[in-house]
Amino acid sequence: MPEVSIVVPTHNRAPMLKRHLDALSVQSYPRTSTEWIVVCDGCTDGSAQVAREGGADRVIEQAASGPAAARNAGLAAATGSLVCFLDDDIIPDQGWVKALLDDYRPGESKLLHMGYCPHAPGSITTHLDRRNAAWYQSRIDVIRRPGYEPRFTDFFCGNFAVNREEFAAFGGFDPSFWLAEDYELAFRALAAGWRIRFVPGARAEHHFHRGPRAYGQQAFRAGQADALLVRVHPEIAPEVRIGLPRRPLKRIAGVGWRAVALRTAISVDLVERLALIGERVRMRRLLDLLYALLWDGQYWRGVAAA
Repeated sequence: MPEVSIVVPTHNRAPMLKRHLDALSVQSYPRTSTEWIVVCDGCTDGSAQVAREGGADRVIEQAASGPAAARNAGLAAATGSLVCFLDDDIIPDQGWVKALLDDYRPGESKLLHMGYCPHAPGSITTHLDRRNAAWYQSRIDVIRRPGYEPRFTDFFCGNFAVNREEFAAFGGFDPSFWLAEDYELAFRALAAGWRIRFVPGARAEHHFHRGPRAYGQQAFRAGQADALLVRVHPEIAPEVRIGLPRRPLKRIAGVGWRAVALRTAISVDLVERLALIGERVRMRRLLDLLYALLWDGQYWRGVAAA
């Protein structure tokens, strides 16, 4: 029986999946002590064949059900005592498996071991990429502080490990969440007495790139996800964007922009087009404003649509 199960949920990223499996094949931890489970969630691009040719021990093909459901399917199929979850666009360093396993100490229970996912330098090509990479690193800088206990809003499920039996008994992910499933999971886990521990040695580079349109779409889905979070867990409201307090002037400006964005999609479409132009001419200060407006406008449109 393998000691470690590696679950990789994937959706139509066949070229990246091949790179991902190539990186798993050169891990410093023995391959014979691991099993690879690739869950193809609604894939139509040959990802299943790539997974089989790339060495996956098990390939699960399912209708598009979302990343939470895909991880749950992998968890159900896993046999290792430790389950490591790694998203398909996150490429692990050679010591990734060993670092997570080394953090798994006898006698400990109810622990989410969260790895480190800096943005891959090659994927940082725009001002938006730099903003996203800096935002992620600022979160990690806080988590690294001595004595800091990670909160549910610190958890990222694209790179983490957990005791298989404990996690299965806990119930895994809520499949109704297609975004913010990590926040929802961590919120329930912390409330049930679990802890989150950051494992900096479990390093895997995130090959993450979004243009202005995709960034706006992500904001829209984030609004929908937060609305669902608040419906399912009302006590979360003060800790997500829907309920966060703002300084008076910022609140007034935000309410005004929200009203405009909710009235017509033209407003956020215009901001998106201006951001595209701003990226071409490298107007960084203007881009910071435009991306803030784009996120805020699309986020509240997502909340309203939920």
